[in-house]
Formats: sequence, structure tokens, C-alpha cells
Amino acid sequence: MSSLVIVTPPTSEPVDLATAKNFLRVTTNNDDTLISALITAAREVVETFTGRSIATKTYRQSLDSFPYYTDSVMSQMAYPPSYYSLPRYSTTLWNYSQMIKLFAPPLIGVLSIDYIDSQTQSKLTLDPSKYIVDLENEPARIFPGPAGAIWPSVLYVPNAVQITFTAGYDTDPSSGPGVPKAIIAAILMLVANYYENREAAQAGSFGSIPNHIENLLWAHRVMDMQPTRG
Repeated sequence: MSSLVIVTPPTSEPVDLATAKNFLRVTTNNDDTLISALITAAREVVETFTGRSIATKTYRQSLDSFPYYTDSVMSQMAYPPSYYSLPRYSTTLWNYSQMIKLFAPPLIGVLSIDYIDSQTQSKLTLDPSKYIVDLENEPARIFPGPAGAIWPSVLYVPNAVQITFTAGYDTDPSSGPGVPKAIIAAILMLVANYYENREAAQAGSFGSIPNHIENLLWAHRVMDMQPTRG
């Protein structure tokens, strides 16, 4: 079981008010508050559909325990064939059963991994030198490290492991990966859809995204996992 909660909400939106008003061809300031709210709503809908963190936020991902170490036929199937066919490589040195995948890519960085120790029954913070963060993969992965290490044992209680991390796109493309243009377009189109259709909702419209907007977002969906949001 794994859940995800937002610890620190975003301080800015990927689409600013001026851009949205220009897209809507709105020239007055009468609906600024409404349009700002619609920008946030559209971004949240896009995040839910894609499984991504569009705006930069701090998250806490909770697990009941660290992944158990296993060395089975099923775990060996996760390795490239050349990995387990060479006898000098042992599955005790690198085991995919201990891999943790982080929700809401793209990951910016892991801030801390806290766990409730099984011996002391107190909350401890894992030393960053005891784990490896893979930023290249998507979703990002965490392994115990260096090679051959295993996760510490935790107390058998709910949410015994909590990973705090930041994720999202940089709103300034010059300093980091910017928000994909297709996502920006989808947010603007959703804002326009909400703004122009403020009448009572029709049956069957709840939770739906117009097809032409979905088409922009499908390539950016994270198909590997969907979190249970707390």
C-alpha cells in the first residue's frame, strides 16, 4: 500500500493569468479571480489525468514498509538476460525487489526518507548515503545502496516509511526542464472550456476531459502507476 499527499502546495501556476486572459480574449479585470481559480482547477485535472506533478510541489509518499528482499525466479525475470546469465554477477548485489518507485514525476530531489525502526520503535531518518536515487528513470526509482545493501527493518504499523520529495516542472525553461507545450495548451483549453461553460453541469460530464484535450495529454501519461492520494 502506498499513498501520496501534498506537503507544500505550489507557489505558482504553469500558466499565468495574463496568458490565460489573452487565450480567452478577455480584456477586462472583472473575472480575474474566477480565471485564476480555473487555471488551478485545470492544472489539477491535468495532473490527475497524466499522473504528473505539473506545478512544483513537495510530496510525502507513505508505505507500510520498505520493499522486502526476495531472490526468486520472478525477481530474476526483472533483470536483462545478460545480467543473470553471467555467474560473476549475483542477485544479492542488485535486487529489483527492493526498488521503490516515486509517484508524480518529474522528480526534482528526495528530501528525506523517514522510518519507524523495529528495534527502538522511534522515528529515524535514513542517511542519504544508504540509498541511491535514480533521476534518469521515469518514474524515479530509489534503491538501497551501495550494492548489496538492504533496507532497514521497520515496525509493523501503517505508514512506517515516509519519503518526502519535491517534484514538478520548472516554470523557467532556462533553468530546468520546462512544462511541455502540449500540457500548457491542454491547460489553456480546459480553462476556456470551463470559462465558456459555466451553466449547470450536464449528465455524463463529470470527470470528463474533451477528446481533443485528451489527445494532447495521452503521450504524457505515466502509465506505470497511479497513486492513492491522501
